[in-house]
Amino acid sequence: MIAASARAQGLILARSPGMLATLAVIPLYSLVFFHFLLSHHREELATTVALTAFVMSLWAHAVFVAAEVVDDDRSDGTLELSLLTPERYLLALAVRTFTTTLLALPVLFEVVLVGRVLFGLDVALRSPAVALLVVVLLIAGCASAALLVSGLMIKARGARTLQNSLTYPFYLLGGLILPVDRLPAPFDWLAEGFFLSWGTDLLRDAAEGAVPHLPQRLGVLCGLVLIQTLLGVLLLRGILTSVRSGKVMLHD
Repeated sequence: MIAASARAQGLILARSPGMLATLAVIPLYSLVFFHFLLSHHREELATTVALTAFVMSLWAHAVFVAAEVVDDDRSDGTLELSLLTPERYLLALAVRTFTTTLLALPVLFEVVLVGRVLFGLDVALRSPAVALLVVVLLIAGCASAALLVSGLMIKARGARTLQNSLTYPFYLLGGLILPVDRLPAPFDWLAEGFFLSWGTDLLRDAAEGAVPHLPQRLGVLCGLVLIQTLLGVLLLRGILTSVRSGKVMLHD
């Protein structure tokens, strides 16, 4: 079931390569970032810039591509048949969403290569094992966020507008534009409860080498990702139940 769902989503993406355009466009921001560093002689921030570009790409890919899985099924007219076995469909949906989000992983290597090859910067992860673990958790968190958004895409008619606003505000809450401790209240409190800010901080520390308080911080990150995953699954299950009962229209 899991392997079949992942394989099916891979075939869908292979037939629609335009869905992966986000992964080609967002990393180009790193060209601007790296050039800015060289112009201001701040080469020591190269790894931070590379990680920032990667997490931006991961989040944007999740909310703009992975979140479209349910809506694509709805538009194709296959959602009705899938709802004959809603629990199996929900599992398949979670696997497909995670598979799509996982495809953002190569962006990490892409921005590292851009920094090292094109700009000659010392872009490196001093603790690669920790960094890889955090990246996997971030992918899971972004996939669960995509589940939340996909539910809203069905439930709310104006969800497209909401979807288009899910980038820069969350870049701020994730500590990707400004450090979380520089955000005014209550936004700094919101950021402290957002998995992206914890994952971003862990990634940056892993790039430097030893990560202070690693078990505790990983525990918090795992907990926040788990909570968001449960929220995404519960919301989507409720919306699919509403669709099945006719309370939410499948088509406009």
